[in-house]
Formats: sequence, C-alpha cells, structure tokens
Amino acid sequence: MGVCYAVAVIFILIVVLYASLELHYFLRMTLSVILARFCKKRAHILQETSVNGICLTTDIDTLLYHMNNARFIRELDFARVDFYERTGLYRCIRAKGGSIAMGATSIRYRRFIRLFHRYSISTKIIYWDDQSIFMEHRFTTPRDNFVNAIVWSRTRLMDCSADEVMASLLSPGDAENGTTKLKPEMPTDVATWMESNAISSAKLRGNC
Repeated sequence: MGVCYAVAVIFILIVVLYASLELHYFLRMTLSVILARFCKKRAHILQETSVNGICLTTDIDTLLYHMNNARFIRELDFARVDFYERTGLYRCIRAKGGSIAMGATSIRYRRFIRLFHRYSISTKIIYWDDQSIFMEHRFTTPRDNFVNAIVWSRTRLMDCSADEVMASLLSPGDAENGTTKLKPEMPTDVATWMESNAISSAKLRGNC
C-alpha cells in the first residue's frame, strides 16, 4: 500500500508540474547546460558552435508535416545556452555582476524543416558594442547543407559592459596565435535591421 501511495503521489506531482509548467522545456534546458559544461569541448568566444536537432511531432504546426514557425525561436534558447556555456560567456558576465536580456530577434524563413528531418543550429557572435552582443544563428539541414532559416539576435547586457566582457574573453595571447581578429564592423544587413528597431522605438516613445 505504501509503495502504491508513493507512486500515486509522484504521478500526481508530475501531472501538476506539466499542467503548471512546460516541464519538458526546463528538463531539456538542464540537459543542454550539463552537456555543454561537462561533455562538449570548450570553444573560443569567436568560434562558431553547433547543436543538432530533429523535428518531432511535438514541433509541427496544424499542417502536420513541418516545424511550427514559433518552434524555430524556441530552439534558439538551447543553441544559445550551449554557446554561453562552451565559450564561458555567461560565467564571465555573471562574474562582472551583470545579467542578460533578449533585446531583439529577427528571423528569415527560407524552407520548411519537415517532420522527422534532422537539422543543426550554428551560433556565432558577429558584432558587439558597449551594451549588446549580436549573434547570428543558422538552421541548416545536414543532408544538403541548405540554410532553412537565418536569425539575428541582440542580447542586452545589464550592469556590465559588453566591451569589457569581450576584452576579458579575448586574451592578449589570442592575437599572437591567430585565433582572433579585430572587432568586426557591424554587417550592413544587421545595421539596417537595428536602424529599423531604432525607428520603431522612437515611434513607441512618441506614443507614450
């Protein structure tokens, strides 16, 4: 009776957790952190990292044969945490007393990711200023190396300087061994995107 009661309590607890939280999301995020921190190779802050995925039945939209558009954005959470852990970026931000928040995201869809098809998400830093770090993410199907979607994201750093964080991760020896390069110029397409965001912000402030 005691064992049955314990099993029933555990079952009810799991049901309550799934009803009140997206438990699968938190479990997968925890697994992503563990794998990146303890099982995967460390990456230089300017290197590109990659995570693999597969479109499952929980990812598809009402047409039932390809990934839901919103699912692309959700998958980026796991790609970013993998990058943060493997490069040490998040630990460096926290060590300087800072925190992060997503400032903007823009995605351009190019082709469906179909049900049960595999894909990879590559992530790299393409620019940074004193307040933000800009990343590019690409959803690629390994069988033909086609870029199904490309995403730009702007991560805002609070209570610390992005320039200082990047300077800490770009050690003086990096320039000598050729693993780093000068701070890149903001790509033209990203600059146009940020100009659009600035115009939107100005319009919203004017309506307040």
